[in-house]
Amino acid sequence: MGNMMQKISRAGLVLVLIGIGLLAISLGDTAISFREPKSFEEILEAGIQPGDHVSGQVPFLLDTFASMQTWTENTSTHSTTPKKTSSLYYVLPAGEYYVGLTVHAQDFSAANDLVDQTYSYLNGGNAPTSELTLDTRVVEMDEELSAMFRDDLKEYYGYTDQELNDLKPFLMVEPRGFTAIRVFCGAGVAAILVGVILLVMRWRKISAQIRQSREEMPGPDLD
Repeated sequence: MGNMMQKISRAGLVLVLIGIGLLAISLGDTAISFREPKSFEEILEAGIQPGDHVSGQVPFLLDTFASMQTWTENTSTHSTTPKKTSSLYYVLPAGEYYVGLTVHAQDFSAANDLVDQTYSYLNGGNAPTSELTLDTRVVEMDEELSAMFRDDLKEYYGYTDQELNDLKPFLMVEPRGFTAIRVFCGAGVAAILVGVILLVMRWRKISAQIRQSREEMPGPDLD
């Protein structure tokens, strides 16, 4: 057991573990990023599925059904910073149904303008001109957001409980930084490769030293 532990490169093992961690958080989204993206116009007509890559300008957008607020707590002074809204969750038409759309703070203005313009268009006004351009993935909505989305569809969009049960799972369209995710994935692969090389080199080096030391040990005196 002692010899085996000596043969393992700690640096190599750490790199392999780091690489596995990077791949765990980036591999799925990297695969999505290489899929042919659908446009928001396409999903407006045909709907979406989990794992889809959707990219482009959002043509229509309905009201928010939830928001996410963030703040920082200082445990030493028992104080908190003012709450800030970091994400808004909107209702997005998709095929015959609706899905959620996550919008982050930098796009709040464009999204809210698009909502106003969408309702104006539905009431006979001009087509929306607000530019909300996103690069996104499609995932199943988490349990908490699903409950709020369900309540919103039931109260404001006329869905019955049975219809909502048939719609499950609810889907969320989420913006992703696919370029950064690909970098993380590449770094993960590189870390694993370098780690494996270090492990193999260390294993071979220590194994050779052990063999050499055994060969140099004096044999029994038969005289």
